[in-house]
Amino acid sequence: MTDWTAVAGQLAEEFAPRAAEIDREGRFPTENVERMKEVGYLSSVVPVELGGGGADLATFAACQKVIAGACASTALATNMHLFGIGAAAEGWYGGDRSGEPIFAMVADGTVVGGSLTDAATGLNVRTSSTPARPVEGGYVITGRKSFCSLAPVLDFFWGTAADTETGRLLLFGLPRATPGLSFVDTWDTMAMRGTGSWDVVFEDVFVPTAAVQRGTDPAGPPVWDAAQERTFAWFAVSVASVYLGIARAAARFAYDRVTSRTVTGASLPMARQPAQVASAAEIELALRPAEAMVADVLTRRAAGELLQPADIQALKHVSVSAAAAAVDRCVRMVGGHGIFRSLPMERYYRDVRAGQFHPPSADVAVETIGKAALGTDPAAQPRWPAD
Repeated sequence: MTDWTAVAGQLAEEFAPRAAEIDREGRFPTENVERMKEVGYLSSVVPVELGGGGADLATFAACQKVIAGACASTALATNMHLFGIGAAAEGWYGGDRSGEPIFAMVADGTVVGGSLTDAATGLNVRTSSTPARPVEGGYVITGRKSFCSLAPVLDFFWGTAADTETGRLLLFGLPRATPGLSFVDTWDTMAMRGTGSWDVVFEDVFVPTAAVQRGTDPAGPPVWDAAQERTFAWFAVSVASVYLGIARAAARFAYDRVTSRTVTGASLPMARQPAQVASAAEIELALRPAEAMVADVLTRRAAGELLQPADIQALKHVSVSAAAAAVDRCVRMVGGHGIFRSLPMERYYRDVRAGQFHPPSADVAVETIGKAALGTDPAAQPRWPAD
């Protein structure tokens, strides 16, 4: 079987030299995605039996951490193709064969991207303000979604909409060439500038019933099953790994900087200064618990445990927060030169900020985790007592 961690290391070596250029120009790294496709990385999580690489979540997370340290935009953009495919592949090993058509497409080179985020409702992925009007044989969708990473190169789009008659949340998939479906370049950001996370516009797009994969009833009780756990676990673990990969790259740069430089008049490297020793300790004390948390989640899942929403949200929240705190400290270690664009530190500093915006937000995570700890039903009404 392919050593995907070694492949990720090779890709990282190729991607690192052009990461600054991609960031500065705010352009999509098409050449990186093509290279990943060429070596089979974009089908690495597809079951071997169906033409893929058979990588599990632990392997995928380790690879994403390596690639993120070289080019964070490339890692994050392709993460949005791979995590859903990987979650479906895990389900396939458990007997769910529904993903086989998409596995065949991905193994053949199809790039999958999507958006669960509406321009009107933001990052609440459990609902949608994009209306899906029932018609004979399917639905007609008109609306706009945002944060569709990989938009410049995706071949197949998946997203969510709400049935206008029942309110049911629908998940659907469509080829890029579907009439009325278009992608608009709105991506001009301070962080993750190369992810190509454009808006998606639906102008009376017909979605056949066969393309609607699943839906939830808003009037029913919240459902947490193995299928949902797989999807959210693959997302949270991989996103955490991307941002921890950025932080580890920043730490390597900062550590090398202070150990290889001696200021005028000093007899020993900057690394011997008490402030630098303390900074390195603070970085490790931020990153090691988060990395251990990722490892713990992977171990528990491998043992067959079905993680709860609070477990997954805690992992994501702790990891992205630790990564940001660590990079802040790395900037302090490097000093004033760290804000120069000739060094990678300011890019690490900007890119790691984006971690907080992936769902769930910090506020949602805190509510979920706190209620779980207190034994409070998250669906209880009223949400907060008035007295």
